[in-house]
Amino acid sequence: MPSFEYITEDQKKVVEELRRRTFDDLTPKMREDESVFYRFCKARDFDLDEAETMLRKHIAWAKEIKLDTFLTDYKPPEVRIFFRSIIN
Repeated sequence: MPSFEYITEDQKKVVEELRRRTFDDLTPKMREDESVFYRFCKARDFDLDEAETMLRKHIAWAKEIKLDTFLTDYKPPEVRIFFRSIIN
């Protein structure tokens, strides 16, 4: 976990518990982001259950839209084909 200078011991415990509960469900890219657990806890005022619910919804959404592979898998249409259909 990154060093958060202004986080209390109780808040650290909430962040670590959220990590423990959800780590196996995260996408590989999300696991690379050390601050993900802190951000979701902070967004829900360190209410563990609310933070977990919010994070799980985010995980489901990210998997649904394939967020981790969007940039590598996206194949834009070829411009020539697009403009040919407009011109003809």
